[in-house]
Amino acid sequence: MSNVSSSSAQPLLSVVVPVYNVAQYLDQCLTSVFAQGFEPGELEVIVVDDGSTDGSGLIAQKWARRRSEVQLITKPNGGLSAARNTGFELTTGTYLTFLDSDDLIPEGAYRRMIDVLQETGSDFITAAPFRFAGWDRHAKPFARSADLYRESRRSVTLEQHPEYLRDFAAWNKIYRREFFVQSEVRFPEGRIYEEIATSPILYSKARAFDVFAEAGYFWRMTPGSITQTIKPVKAHDRLGALAHIQQYFEGRGSSPRLQDELGFAIVDYNLRWTFLEYFQLDEETQRFIAEKSREILASVSDETIARVQSPLREWAMLAKHGDAAGLNRALRTSQHENLPDIPPGSTVAAHSQALPRQSLRDRLRGSRRLPETARRLRNLFVYLALRPVLFRLPLLENTAVFSNYWGQKFSLSDGPAAVCIELNRSNPTMRSVVFATRNDRRLIRARVKELAADPRRIKVVRNTSFAYYWYIWRAKYLFNDANFQLAFRVDKFTGKRPGQIEVQTTHGIPIKKMGIDSAAAIDLEERSVFLARSQRCDYLVSTSPLVAETYAHSFGIEPSVLQTGLPQHDVLFTPPEEHELRRIRKKYGLDPKKRIAVYAPTFRNADGSVFPCLLDLHMMQEQLGDEYQLVMKVHPFNHTQIGLIDFRELSDFAQDPAPSPFVKLMGEVRLDPTYVAATLDYEASRSRDTVRKVDGSINELMFVADIVISDYSSLMFGYTHLRKPLVLFTPDIDHYNATRGSYYNVDEIAPGAVTKTTEQVIEAIQLSSDVASWNEQYDVKRNDFIERFLVWDRGDAARKILTELGLVAVAERE
Repeated sequence: MSNVSSSSAQPLLSVVVPVYNVAQYLDQCLTSVFAQGFEPGELEVIVVDDGSTDGSGLIAQKWARRRSEVQLITKPNGGLSAARNTGFELTTGTYLTFLDSDDLIPEGAYRRMIDVLQETGSDFITAAPFRFAGWDRHAKPFARSADLYRESRRSVTLEQHPEYLRDFAAWNKIYRREFFVQSEVRFPEGRIYEEIATSPILYSKARAFDVFAEAGYFWRMTPGSITQTIKPVKAHDRLGALAHIQQYFEGRGSSPRLQDELGFAIVDYNLRWTFLEYFQLDEETQRFIAEKSREILASVSDETIARVQSPLREWAMLAKHGDAAGLNRALRTSQHENLPDIPPGSTVAAHSQALPRQSLRDRLRGSRRLPETARRLRNLFVYLALRPVLFRLPLLENTAVFSNYWGQKFSLSDGPAAVCIELNRSNPTMRSVVFATRNDRRLIRARVKELAADPRRIKVVRNTSFAYYWYIWRAKYLFNDANFQLAFRVDKFTGKRPGQIEVQTTHGIPIKKMGIDSAAAIDLEERSVFLARSQRCDYLVSTSPLVAETYAHSFGIEPSVLQTGLPQHDVLFTPPEEHELRRIRKKYGLDPKKRIAVYAPTFRNADGSVFPCLLDLHMMQEQLGDEYQLVMKVHPFNHTQIGLIDFRELSDFAQDPAPSPFVKLMGEVRLDPTYVAATLDYEASRSRDTVRKVDGSINELMFVADIVISDYSSLMFGYTHLRKPLVLFTPDIDHYNATRGSYYNVDEIAPGAVTKTTEQVIEAIQLSSDVASWNEQYDVKRNDFIERFLVWDRGDAARKILTELGLVAVAERE
């Protein structure tokens, strides 16, 4: 697919953006490109989708439809170099740059860099790279090259400043395209460290280059990126690229000073990372590193190596002199923190002085947090002193505790809450305790008051407070749908006391792999604690034999199975009357004249990530907006950002929302339309974007929905009981299965339509308005689905669970 600008004038700048599985970052990346201050027709953006499987290509398609400057090229996966080369061949701009699709460009940086190039006529300009991360928005200078950007320079050469051989990156530069073409330099395909073999050569071929001392590139540190993972091929490719570049400059007849700087760059920038990863690689790769390093360092003088900080210089000397055993011992006994990442020629003390100081507000905020030592002392008291005492006290026979989603929720959409409300209604002799996080305690109290027949018999207690431990170690009955917060990752203290009964209601029916079945869910370090917590379970609530078997295996348990169905499904068997549906619509501000489509996907990526919306909401609005309103409810682990392409115009949080906006957002919404993931302003990086949490009961939304769109979420199981149209949107299923894993092929078991594109979703929604046609097409699949997964669901699970435990009053049993 391509979308070429209709302008016949030559663009000023071509930006090549290679894309591979960066759905969670691509919107932010492209948003930054269009914040550079260019006039219409001056910008050309070549997006090369290199065979992404996570839906990145769908996000790129949205941009290509919305912005004429964007041209999308889709190709089979061939690696970063191949994608860059493909994009370069399509560029037509006067100037050229490469942008990695998980990174950002500071506002206006491209414009200012081109202004310099137009003034000097140099072949390219290099800008200061700054690093940031999802957990730290404050962008900081990249230490290995920070000294190169202490001042701006104009029209300089490599012979004058050979230290720029340490600037290996391809993405912090803007080239005169004619120069790049004539250089005949291309990125070596099939290699990881392609920049090592290209950037130094481009420096050597340039008549002159400029240095831009301002921040010109925000480089995101992502754990799963090519350069942030550790594999043997990385060591082979890096050392191979270094040998290649050494041979190039030796054949070129470079000056001694240039050779000296090249040697320093090889050791300080490249061998640093190779040595630090040494003991995370296999023995064969370690031997290769020792031998290849010896060959490379043979032409690097001892004086050059002596310029490198310790202990890196000692490691390099051992490698140079072929002392593989000595190198092995030195690397084994050294720690990563012994080699601080500070600029060449600097000291730890000097570098620390240059870092921004915390504001008084931050220091006060930090002082309110319990220091680590005090926290450890508190834990010692709780587990070594308080726990033994409470274990000696008698059980509270008439008390039950409930934890919904680690204390973050309380609604009839949650199993423990549904059981709690039924117990409160049917057994006046029982007292209930509901656990809540500090942030959610007030909301949960309000929900208890709203739902309970007698709220006075339900107490809300903060997680990990002393009251929490009082009840979790004394209550007779314990209900949760995940696990309790116990033992702080130490499995020794997770067990419950004799006589306690714990019921696992489960958060839902599993599709994605979980527990010990998935390394993405529970890694090896957490496994023992997870299993210890799971062993607390006496009863497992389930909806079918298959579901019970799957859950028991994933938790590593052999519990008694309660064949009751899920209590959170009970309410779905008694749909509300028309006046109640009108009340729900009014509660959420839904358009009373339009049909409602609810989009409720499961989470993507890590907790706290922005949700990568793969649906083209503008296309949906154009074709469905007159008849439908879309409610988008994101998972609690994700959030939406108003500043991104999907929401800045169409949602109820837009700066100028329509009276009946097409998109109603629920879940966590970041409201600042100017929010960026990286900033140079330390104070701004400490403050979070304005956040609004829009609470919404998924059960209520399913009741008013005319159709639900989901994916790998367990929502599909409960919703199936309503016998209304369901669409699964699964364009990233291959990526999802590869990274998280699924117990079932969702495309095969789906009790409704399966779609891969926005166009297919629109077609399914249009079909759903004809109920007879929909049922004719999907009733058989829906009935098979119920028989396989929901055979025990009958709408009375909460009462049955209490009956099995003997907690329902005699009159209620009769």
